[in-house]
Amino acid sequence: MDAKYLVIDAQAPGVAPVAGSPAAERVIEGAPSNLTWDLERSPDGKVETGVWEVAPGAWHVVKDAWEFMHVISGHSEITDAQSGETVTLRAGSSFVMRPGFRGVWRVIEPTRKVWVTYG
Repeated sequence: MDAKYLVIDAQAPGVAPVAGSPAAERVIEGAPSNLTWDLERSPDGKVETGVWEVAPGAWHVVKDAWEFMHVISGHSEITDAQSGETVTLRAGSSFVMRPGFRGVWRVIEPTRKVWVTYG
């Protein structure tokens, strides 16, 4: 890769998605299966970026790295376990989870996001 930039396409063409889901002990409701398109990782492995899509459901989130996300489609809610505050995410929303974040991610409508993690 010679380019000093990466164009992130919401459809992630040419990259095969990896199927996954939250760990069973974290799931609160539904069957929040997901697809992840891993687009790039820095040589030291600290920065990663991709596209992620998840089906309706809810699970406990435990974040140990920085994550910036921008929602492309869908409707989700993230509730902070410490403050109880709920943030609604819809197409066009941007959000950062900091290391140490604990809470609940609830997917109301299938949600697709672009993400960048550091950690």
